[in-house]
Amino acid sequence: MRSPFRTVTAANSPLTHLVAVSPALCGTSPDLLPPATLCGRSVLDHADAGPGDVQCPRCLLRAPAFMGLPTYEVIT
Repeated sequence: MRSPFRTVTAANSPLTHLVAVSPALCGTSPDLLPPATLCGRSVLDHADAGPGDVQCPRCLLRAPAFMGLPTYEVIT
């Protein structure tokens, strides 16, 4: 099962953050990052870290609310 989470960098923060990307969330797309992290910071770019290595405590506290969301399926 794939995760709806992507790890990103955020404006004015040295930490890695989470965004949720799901067909259940209006305005999200499998090809674009949302404009804000789960903690509300502006997204800059993808991060090299995995979702299990996120450093932002606010993103981690808010993540459980998004864990049950479906994710986009990759068709090959």
